[in-house]
Amino acid sequence: MREFVRNLSLCFAAGCFGGLCYALGLWAMGHYGFTHWLGVDLAPRLSSTYLYQRIVWGGLCGLLFMLPWRSAWLLRGTALSLVPAGLLLLYLLPQRGYDYGAFMLGYMTPVVIVLACALGGIAASALLRLQGK
Repeated sequence: MREFVRNLSLCFAAGCFGGLCYALGLWAMGHYGFTHWLGVDLAPRLSSTYLYQRIVWGGLCGLLFMLPWRSAWLLRGTALSLVPAGLLLLYLLPQRGYDYGAFMLGYMTPVVIVLACALGGIAASALLRLQGK
């Protein structure tokens, strides 16, 4: 039981770190004009509310690392990041009034979301690898 709780807390903490990397990556893409260059109207403001929401969601999505999948850390982080990307594009953004895939923000919006989620997933997986998981 103690090992399970240890793994649970490590995965949640790694997910929080991944959520922070996702949030900062998405902010940087908007701040430095990458999203505008792709024709995507997505440039979030960096605020405590913006960071907090993504860190908590990242922690919850980090629980996916509890799955018994021990392949290469880069592949694991990239593949598991598709779950939160799909959740964003197919559920959360439509709940906020956007269409499925948020194409009304620009046709490359799914690419931006998947890239930002991959950044967070890879960062979380790398942190877990440094912890020996």
